[in-house]
Amino acid sequence: MSPAIYLDQTMPDTIVFTTVAMRDDNNDVARALLAKGYQLAIHPDQTPPSAEQQRALMAEAVGVIAGSEPITRQVMEEAKNLRVVSRNGIGYDAVDLAAATDLGIVVTFVPDAMVDAVADITLALMLSAARKIVELDTHLKRGEWVRPMQHDFSGQTLGIIGTGRIGSAVARRAKAFRMRLIGSDPYPNPLFQDDLGGTYVSMDELLEQADFVALHLPASAGTNGMIGAEQFARMKPGAFLVNTARGSLVDEEALLEALDSGKIAGAALDVLSKEPPVTGSAADRVMKHPKVVVTPHIASFTPKTIAKMGEAALTNLLAVLENRRPEYVANPEVFERGLRFG
Repeated sequence: MSPAIYLDQTMPDTIVFTTVAMRDDNNDVARALLAKGYQLAIHPDQTPPSAEQQRALMAEAVGVIAGSEPITRQVMEEAKNLRVVSRNGIGYDAVDLAAATDLGIVVTFVPDAMVDAVADITLALMLSAARKIVELDTHLKRGEWVRPMQHDFSGQTLGIIGTGRIGSAVARRAKAFRMRLIGSDPYPNPLFQDDLGGTYVSMDELLEQADFVALHLPASAGTNGMIGAEQFARMKPGAFLVNTARGSLVDEEALLEALDSGKIAGAALDVLSKEPPVTGSAADRVMKHPKVVVTPHIASFTPKTIAKMGEAALTNLLAVLENRRPEYVANPEVFERGLRFG
């Protein structure tokens, strides 16, 4: 599908929407930008834009409200007027941050708006996997009366890798199920330990003790593939892996082996290494595996969450374009180096 572009030569400044959460101009963010005299270039597809689509959209753009798609140095270099990439979410790992800084482009993010929505779907996925909700629903719709044994949930041990905003929100919900909380994080969170009663342990101890292992870390060179064959071997037999963070955290070939061997009971995922996955790839085989409950990276897709994220992304975008410093900047050193056209 070609980009939806609203052009008017009397309005030279273009804002691009590449986030799939905003695929038309019927939202408050678009209306606010149009009211301020900006023109819009909107990626309308359900799937993230390719590099070629980004180039077409961003050729004249001064700002981008971006999704989780990769934004490379080459794309930003070719967008000669670009001043700000405003991420419509908490993560900014897909943006080449070094390149943006070199080019004087500010990268901003939204840290709080999606916490509740992601924590909610994390618990929903965990429960669905443990109680075989999707499997049983499928059987019944086929006219099959199948009643397999399921897995306990209340009172089990939940291991949270990454106890920041979202990890702690998951822990708070898990307390209602009387779950024992253990965490692993290089930066311990007093809220997790003091307020929620969690206990910090080493990564190895967490994997060995947890009935459910939930990942809540950003993607980075240090976390890429951090859950692989060695980690699955350490996991408690019959445990579940839960990932609503980034698909790159998990070695998907190792996950498939752990599922097929029966080492772990299943996985509950909102993210994959490639979205949507290429047919036949490890991500595709994980998505189709009978022991996996999976959703298409939609943890934040609720009306209130999308509205909050959009409002925050708009605030960040306008701050840069109006030569103000936003609160949440991924590359603050760009202000010392000098803003592009600032």
